[in-house]
Parts: sequence; C-alpha cells; structure tokens
Amino acid sequence: MNNSEIELVKYRDFSDVFNGSFAFISQEMKQLFRVIGIYAGVPVIVSVILSALYAQDTMATVMEIMNGGNTAGPDPVLIFLTFLVSFVAQVFIGGLVPAYLGEYEDKGRNGFTAADVWNRFARHFWAIVGYSLLAALLLMLGFVFLIIPGIYLSVPFSFILYVKVIENKDLGDTLSRCFQLVKNRWWATFGIIILAYLIMGIVGWLFSLPSMIVGGIEGYMVASGAKEAMEGGSLAIVLSTIFAGLGQYLLYPVLYVIIAFQYYTLREQKDRSGLMDRISSITGEE
Repeated sequence: MNNSEIELVKYRDFSDVFNGSFAFISQEMKQLFRVIGIYAGVPVIVSVILSALYAQDTMATVMEIMNGGNTAGPDPVLIFLTFLVSFVAQVFIGGLVPAYLGEYEDKGRNGFTAADVWNRFARHFWAIVGYSLLAALLLMLGFVFLIIPGIYLSVPFSFILYVKVIENKDLGDTLSRCFQLVKNRWWATFGIIILAYLIMGIVGWLFSLPSMIVGGIEGYMVASGAKEAMEGGSLAIVLSTIFAGLGQYLLYPVLYVIIAFQYYTLREQKDRSGLMDRISSITGEE
C-alpha cells in the first residue's frame, strides 16, 4: 500500500480517476470507515434492520397471496420509517465522505481527527439535508419531463455536496459551480459515474445473492405446499436482507470517493489550483 500522501486536486484521465480512487480507499480505508462507523453507524444499522423487517413483511404478503389468502400488505408506518431512516443514513454517509476529503485536502494525511471530520459535517448538516432534498426534487421533476432533463441534471448534481462541504459556497453559488465544473466535460463525467454505479451494482448484487436465494427457496416451498404462507417472514430472510443491506452501505463510500476524484479532476481543469500550488511551492524553494 502506498503510504505517501495522495494529491487530490490533480487532473486525472478516465482510468486514473478509478486508480486514484481505489488507491485512496486502500490507504484511508481504516480511518474513513472508522469515521463512518462512529457517526453514521446508528442510522445505518437502524435502516438495515427496518429494511429487513420491510422485506420480511413483503415476503409474507407475497407468500400469503400465493397461498390464495388476502392481506393488506406491508405496514404503511414501517414503509415510511424505512424510507425516512434510509434517507438519514444516506445523508450521513453522503456528507461525511466530502467532509473527510475536505479535511484531507486542507490538513494532509494524518493531520486531522475523526472529530475534525464531524465538526465540518456538523457545520453543514442542515445544508446537506436541504441540498440533498432539493437535488432529489429537481431530479424527480427532470425525469418526469421526458427523462432526458433528469439524466442531464444528475451529472452536475452529483457534485452538490462536495461543492458545499469542501468549498463552503451558498446555494446559488453551489448550483452554479456544479454546472461550471461539468461544462464541456459532461460526457466524460457521465461515463465515469455510470461505470462507478455499474461496478458498485455488480458487487452489490453479490451481497444480495443470499437474500435472493433464500427468497426463491421460501417461494418454492410455499408454492409446493411444503410450508405455510404465514411462515414466509422467516429468520433466514431477515438475516440475508441485513447482510445485503450492510453490504450496500459499505459500498456507498467507495462510490462517493470515485465521484469525489472526478470532482477534483474537474476542479483542477477549471481552476488550475493544484498546478498553481506546485508552481508556488517550487518558487518558494528557490
């Protein structure tokens, strides 16, 4: 593992964005996941448990219908709580990763603590919540209007929390900055984001495989009459769903780091700040 400090603000081509991201994850995995575990662990665990209970209710409903029974379906309160806590968990992870990178950029490797990351995150907490909701709303509206606007907006909006948490801009400047960053680089950025989601999707599918196998076995047993429908919400479904959920949450920081490295690439391309810093450093030494 490379123990030297990784330069964040640097132009990277398509493959180097992924190479740099995985190098950073390899170097900072212990500390980054420690920070996420300390501050996002509770909402993540609660979200995973609620998702497992929701999956249990859904499976029991499906089994009951397969057995010819009538059911009202999953509890609406459980559905609401599942989505709410899932959003909170996403907000924590989505905000902590930029906060971690911001501290790394400002203070260097080993120059900051978990508390420093939390303090940066806490300063921007309500903005993170508000910007996340705003981006989700605008994306939803974009997809409603013929899908294409939603696809277009998803690229600049993928940087909204990085601009806010790292550059500390207000809402108007943050939105403007996001569009400035992707100007003339939309397709390259789109390709990186799609590939990142594809990689995470494949790995996430592996985490979900046990729950799919358990669900298939449960369905077969009920359909063949070997098991009562009311037993559809088994412990195996709950445990396999918890495993899948935890796996998904472990992948989110990796995804967000990949997006961050593209953000830093675009920043360097637009601002040349990294190049200017290197020139100043050389000039100072002379």
